[in-house]
Amino acid sequence: MSDIDTVKALDAAIIQGINAKDASKATAPYAEDGAAMPPGAPIMTGHTAIREYWQAAIDGGLSNVVANLTDAHIGGDCAVTMGTLTGSMGGQKLAGKYVLYFRKGDDGWKVQGDIWNFDA
Repeated sequence: MSDIDTVKALDAAIIQGINAKDASKATAPYAEDGAAMPPGAPIMTGHTAIREYWQAAIDGGLSNVVANLTDAHIGGDCAVTMGTLTGSMGGQKLAGKYVLYFRKGDDGWKVQGDIWNFDA
């Protein structure tokens, strides 16, 4: 699989884990020291914190998440994907955008940073 296909697959794997209601699967693409930066919350750093965040979101009703990848770039051992997203949380519809930053290390490509926000 090419590097660009790998980062696109990791991008999609987070959403697949959320929709499967599996916080561990949603967390697997992140680096051990990766960070998730959700809106209105502090930075979650490391697998444990990120998994706890995704579990709380799933328990709170996060579902039907769809990500539309709009761009992907690779430069050396760094990559970025970005796109739009929709879903629902506790019956409320969500729409927003996201950026994922990847780093390639000895264990391959991993999400180093994940930031998103919602449209007004």
